[in-house]
Amino acid sequence: MVRDVQMNHRRPPISAAVICYNEEQSIARCLDAIRWCEQIVVVDSGSTDRTVSIAKTFPGTHILVRPFDSYINQKNFALENCCHEWVLSVDADEIITPALAEEIENLAFDTQGYLIGRRTFLGSREIKHGNWSPDYNLRLFCRSQGRWGGSNPHERVVLEGRTRHLKARMLHYSFRDREEFLQRNRKYTAMSVEHLARQGRTTYWGEPLLHGLTNFFKAYLLRGGFLDGDEGLFLAYHYARFSYLKYCKLAARQKGDAFRPRGLRHVA
Repeated sequence: MVRDVQMNHRRPPISAAVICYNEEQSIARCLDAIRWCEQIVVVDSGSTDRTVSIAKTFPGTHILVRPFDSYINQKNFALENCCHEWVLSVDADEIITPALAEEIENLAFDTQGYLIGRRTFLGSREIKHGNWSPDYNLRLFCRSQGRWGGSNPHERVVLEGRTRHLKARMLHYSFRDREEFLQRNRKYTAMSVEHLARQGRTTYWGEPLLHGLTNFFKAYLLRGGFLDGDEGLFLAYHYARFSYLKYCKLAARQKGDAFRPRGLRHVA
């Protein structure tokens, strides 16, 4: 349980938006940490565990169910069901810390959005370098000025207006262990290939290797991933590998399309 946040009735009301699927291990601590928001909207993708029943124990939480098609559409659906102008978007595996909640309570709200950094954990160990730190994302913003866009699974808020960075960071318990990281990133790789193909993106000889090497150099050396020891090497290697495989699969798909009759392309 987080400590109660001293409410600042001078600030505008905030709607918290959460999307989830089979998050019974984390949904309670996520919702408990945002109970100071004036509205909480939870969009579930059809969980088969206790996620929804746990969410129902939090009074005033508005729970909606929507079949999952993409992270972008799911988060925009949650956004559309928020009733306040200011929205705080939180994933079910994230926790708004008391320090961050207090900082939000005392904001001037004189801009259109605020970027929040994340402290991300692999299992019980915090990853302090590489691609995961400080990992700023636009999460507190004016609903009338922003909408989710970007690419699946790398969605982001597209905002019209100025933004600022907050000092305090949220906690991000994204992966319980290395195996979960590998499984989920295989799924993300497939989603990325599908998104690129639908956008008409093509690749060229050597691009998979170029992306793989560039990603490893950036995560492990340029951003100090080596300072995280074995975990830093593991993450840098596999992010590089997934990037390499993404463009290999795009190339294979591109080659396959080239040999299909025109009317059958992209039908698979």
